[in-house]
Amino acid sequence: MGADEKALDEIIARLEKEVASRPRDMGVHLQLALSYMKKVRREDAIRELTKVIEQEKKSIEARYYLGIVYADSGDLDKAQESFEKAVSIDSRHGPSHYFLGKIMVLRGNIEGAVKETERAVEAAPGNVLAHAQLGELYIATGRPAEAGVQWQKVLELDPSNLQALHNIGALYTDLKEYDRALEYLTRAERLGSDNPGLFHNLGICYYASKDTDKAIKALERALELEPENSVTLTTLGEVYATGGDLDRAIETWQKALSVKPDEVAPVYNLGLAFYQKGQKEDGVKMWEKCLEMDATYVPAYRNLATAAVMGGDLDGAIARWEALAKIMPGSIEPDLALGDLCFRRGAFERAEGYVSALIEKLDRAQDPAAVKDARSSVELLYGTILLARGKSKEGVSRWVQSMRADPNFALANSTFISRSIWPALAHEAKAAAKSEDQRKAAGLVGSLVREETRAPEGAAGTGSAGGKDREKKGALSWFSRGRK
Repeated sequence: MGADEKALDEIIARLEKEVASRPRDMGVHLQLALSYMKKVRREDAIRELTKVIEQEKKSIEARYYLGIVYADSGDLDKAQESFEKAVSIDSRHGPSHYFLGKIMVLRGNIEGAVKETERAVEAAPGNVLAHAQLGELYIATGRPAEAGVQWQKVLELDPSNLQALHNIGALYTDLKEYDRALEYLTRAERLGSDNPGLFHNLGICYYASKDTDKAIKALERALELEPENSVTLTTLGEVYATGGDLDRAIETWQKALSVKPDEVAPVYNLGLAFYQKGQKEDGVKMWEKCLEMDATYVPAYRNLATAAVMGGDLDGAIARWEALAKIMPGSIEPDLALGDLCFRRGAFERAEGYVSALIEKLDRAQDPAAVKDARSSVELLYGTILLARGKSKEGVSRWVQSMRADPNFALANSTFISRSIWPALAHEAKAAAKSEDQRKAAGLVGSLVREETRAPEGAAGTGSAGGKDREKKGALSWFSRGRK
């Protein structure tokens, strides 16, 4: 028995004697109950607190401590009843509101927990625990800005509070305000924090700031503290990969999968790494595996489509984007990609169907500003398809619409123009141009057309075999980093 425990036993013995000699002294009963609570003698504590309440029905302290005893013993119903009795006597009893908030969380009533914790903060503005709890609850209810205010209040009351430093740093990390996040995260680090989440977020911030060495050091420290964390392993692999160490990245992602085999992000990243190393079949297998794990995983569809284009399989790419169109019915991306690919395949009528439907979708958009950036590319593609179908005047008019949506439309779409528009088509556009705007649009596009670009098979007036010389270049979506 330690000295403190022995001293507590002596205090209890003395108080028991006082209660025996002064049974109507409720103050002594309350002190004895608190001593029993410290000794974890819950039944004895409940007995003494009940005696106090029987004699002093408006004793807030007795009801509050009785609630704590019941909560510690797992009896949430009686605990809630005791705290509610306390606040019915004094609606501004902050500690009772605070614990009611905790009980509401355990019962899954988050909105109720928010209301009780807000009352706790209002009643006791200096309660650090209440501010911290309210911050957590605001995050849970999608109110990050208000959460930040609460955690800042915690720091005003307790400048070295590690929880608040961690949470504010994580909040700014999520908001991608990495410099501000580092202010709080490095402060927590200097105070000696060994929280693995802290070092994970430090790694993300350093990575975003292009300080690869510090990012690796922070993430490796996070793994020392929590070796089996698949999210940290995935992120560390991404840092290794972007730093050029693909072998180490692959090893790290494989370890992440050994920890959590159903995690899709490391599988996706392994596909990228294999593809980057020239192991294209292995890369494709990884992305196919992503879709087995999650049939709606958009990044895998995109990369499989891009890989198909790079391999000259436009039909395969079209099939991937058709699948994506079903997954992303409200997005303009699949229709734009399908219009582009069908055009390059020589299926001009089909391409026009996709893009004309896309034009209607843009015209119906409730927020025109949200689709403004896409308008120029869509109009350029539509005009190009119309030209290929022999609708020269309408085609050049669409190019003008593209130019009006973005005066720099040609440069912004230079990759498409140089890859897909063949010289004869550009000449046809110039011949069809009548107005100054039409001549300007045709001239801007024509200046970026490459002489070696061939038309798809069957394109009128070309006699080329473009289907045998399909584009083999492309861009894969890089990493999708996890956060913690």
